[in-house]
Amino acid sequence: MNKFKYVAVTNSGQRINGEKEAESREEIVNFLHSKDLIIVSVDETLGLNFKKLFSSEIGGIPLNDKVVLVKQLSTMVSANIPLIQAVDILIQQTEKDSLKEKLKNIYKSIEAGTTLSDAFKKEGGIFSEVHLNLLAAGEKSANLNEMLEQIAVDLEKSKNLRGKVSGALIYPAIIFTVMIIVIFIMLTTMIPQVKDLYLSLGQTDLPAVTQILVDVGTGLSNPLNLIVIFIIIVTLIILYRYTNSTKKGRETIDRMKLKLPVFGQLSSKAEVAQFCRVTSMLLKSGLQIIETLEVVSNASNSVIFKNIIQSAKEEVIKGSSLAVGLAKYNAKDKAFPLILIKIMGTGEESGKLDKILQDMSVFYENEVEQLANNLTKLMEPLIMVIAGLLVGFLAVAIYLPIFQVGQFVKS
Repeated sequence: MNKFKYVAVTNSGQRINGEKEAESREEIVNFLHSKDLIIVSVDETLGLNFKKLFSSEIGGIPLNDKVVLVKQLSTMVSANIPLIQAVDILIQQTEKDSLKEKLKNIYKSIEAGTTLSDAFKKEGGIFSEVHLNLLAAGEKSANLNEMLEQIAVDLEKSKNLRGKVSGALIYPAIIFTVMIIVIFIMLTTMIPQVKDLYLSLGQTDLPAVTQILVDVGTGLSNPLNLIVIFIIIVTLIILYRYTNSTKKGRETIDRMKLKLPVFGQLSSKAEVAQFCRVTSMLLKSGLQIIETLEVVSNASNSVIFKNIIQSAKEEVIKGSSLAVGLAKYNAKDKAFPLILIKIMGTGEESGKLDKILQDMSVFYENEVEQLANNLTKLMEPLIMVIAGLLVGFLAVAIYLPIFQVGQFVKS
């Protein structure tokens, strides 16, 4: 996500300054147009606020802290403690400076007469758009406590789902990183020593396999080559970030991610599980289907899913069912499972779409968990094979010249 500063004017001439996180400048422009605002300027924030940088946790507020905060707030609301007092208690109990600062600002907003949902929305960084809509629905229907409990459950599910996906990806990443470090150390320390030993005995020609490793090790030992490699890596990272910041580039990258073997399926099912869970929650809260789809599309982490949901929303506005809209725009990428779309069609006909989506969210969350566990088990033998091949290659490269030296000494 990139942060943008914008200046806009209302139809009455009121000037509005603000900041918003978005994938691209176009998303900010569309957001402002949806609010019937006249855009003056939209600029990406590139500078660093050092005060905020050193006073906040890297990566924002952890999900654990959000879950605890929501549960505590829910408990106090159910005990009929006034909101302003409940937020004050949260401020006193919170130890992290960044969260405490946000809660203080929320306290001031509520004190000035702002609703709880608007206060959280104004501060940002704590609740997503989905949860803010649930809060607003809870305030309107006088079921704030119930909605807070629902948000806590959703945050815990999001944490578990994210943990499963991350865990499946982190394990092989750590193994391969350690392997690369070990190989680097061997290439820059052990292989040159073998070469020196070989040459000291009057042998000038190294075995081909050893010579390859010697050349690579010599290249890696040269600081200039390391600087070049570093520049190439940084350039690739910048290129990736730039590509990912454009609409077309992000769409291409997300499409490639979804087509990756196993990992793409894991990511896709996690997105489907989130879609089912969030849509079900918002429909149960009383939000209309059009507004629900708008919120759900904004909550999606994949541009592919976001585009399909947005297009399906347009079909619903024209009078089609959600299932028909999804089926129409899902044909190209097949992001949503066909069986889910058919079941959703049945749910719409029976008027139980929210209940069916809730059941399907549980089903796909279990699918993600099972796939993540299976992925870890499948990766273990693959990693062992790769590690074995690398160790064998290094052993041959190291011991072949030593064996030849032994033969030379005997002769």
